[in-house]
Amino acid sequence: MKKFLAGFCAAAIAAGCMGMTVMADTEATDKLTSYEATSDNVKLIGRTYRKGDTTILGYSASGIEFKCTGTKAVFNVNGSVGEARIGVFVNGKLVKQGYIKNKKTNAVEVDLPEGESTVKLIKLSEAAQSVIAIDSFEVDGKPQPTEAAKHSIEFIGDSITCGYGVDDPLGKSFSIYNENAAKTYAYKAAQNFGADYSFVSVSGAGVISGYSGNGKINDALLVPNFYDKFCFTWSWFDGEQTANYDWDFSQYQPELIVVNLGTNDNSYTKGDADKCAEFEKGYVNFLKEIRAKNPNSEILCTLGIMGQELYPSITDAVDTYKTETGDSKVSVFEFSVQDSENNGYAVDYHPSAVSQKTAADELTNAIEGIYGWERVELVNDGVDEMTKDDDVEFNNVVEESSSEESSESKAEESSSEASSEATNDSSAAASSSKTTTNPNSTTNPNTDAAMGISIGLAALAGAAMVVSKRK
Repeated sequence: MKKFLAGFCAAAIAAGCMGMTVMADTEATDKLTSYEATSDNVKLIGRTYRKGDTTILGYSASGIEFKCTGTKAVFNVNGSVGEARIGVFVNGKLVKQGYIKNKKTNAVEVDLPEGESTVKLIKLSEAAQSVIAIDSFEVDGKPQPTEAAKHSIEFIGDSITCGYGVDDPLGKSFSIYNENAAKTYAYKAAQNFGADYSFVSVSGAGVISGYSGNGKINDALLVPNFYDKFCFTWSWFDGEQTANYDWDFSQYQPELIVVNLGTNDNSYTKGDADKCAEFEKGYVNFLKEIRAKNPNSEILCTLGIMGQELYPSITDAVDTYKTETGDSKVSVFEFSVQDSENNGYAVDYHPSAVSQKTAADELTNAIEGIYGWERVELVNDGVDEMTKDDDVEFNNVVEESSSEESSESKAEESSSEASSEATNDSSAAASSSKTTTNPNSTTNPNTDAAMGISIGLAALAGAAMVVSKRK
């Protein structure tokens, strides 16, 4: 018996020593530190809004980007205000794409290669359907914001700019699961120049009328009415309607603003001279508003992907604006109408991914010619290869913490527990869809968001993850 006890104790001591070694090795890779998604730690992409300890993402393609070393990155994304589709990029490559359905904080996790990595998370679906918030993100190497790009663009548009239905063909119904901002002409044109970007885009929106199915004016979806707000959405966050948040234009003053509006207005004007004149007047007033908010930006007014009917009215409006103001930093550009015969349609006769890419090339050429910007050498970002079949549901719900913890570091926990910050649920309102079945129509059919481990047992169970919070 004495020999047995001696042997058992020796084995236990050996196991304990082994456990300490495992813990030391594991801590190097599994000890994550939590950071807030602020400009101290990340580059903020597009319009974002800081609410309490969270960073809200609204418009399409908004997100965060940073550099770090380490083996893993975890985004704690609050999906309490509705379903949303997101994508995560590592070193310029889309590595994970999917959606959030749980009305909780969800952990979106990606592995990182050795050395320094650039990590980006963006919202692929539009603001009208839902907004999401990044409560925190966790890495095992200190993050640094990526550098500001040489050029910057703001895209003001409608469903075309949102990537409405681009991941499904004609005949399918619109949903957040087939909307993809990363496949739009706007996102791809920005990538062609390595430019920073911001979207202000809402499906169904116009200058004087949103999409009208009955020929009557629709004044519920007018970009000039919400351009100075954080985003247009039916979602609420933390008991507040996020559409009411004022936007601080000092946060982002783009070098170039691309306006692609008029497709939905055309469902109202329909070639009527008086209505077209009304559109021109409204367009001139909107240009004045854009200029007031962005005093030094170039402005490029475009139209045509889903119909060129109002393009002459846009050129007339720009001429009138220049005459009235003396502002020479406004230009015009006409897209080709989508080639549906060769490229097909996406949902509700919207541009397919191929048509979006063609439009991106056209816009890129126009920007090169007008402003002298130079393209950058691109790497394959993997966006075009990803389909809905590659989507995953991010449903790894982060449990609410049972007690308050320090914002600087969290206390040691047992080996079977992991902590996270509590998040608040908030309600969201959903919108209804409007579609058209006319294959010859060029109007826009749109929708109106420390382990504390017992030595010996730890050697068998492994080390638990440590998370400490940094501002």
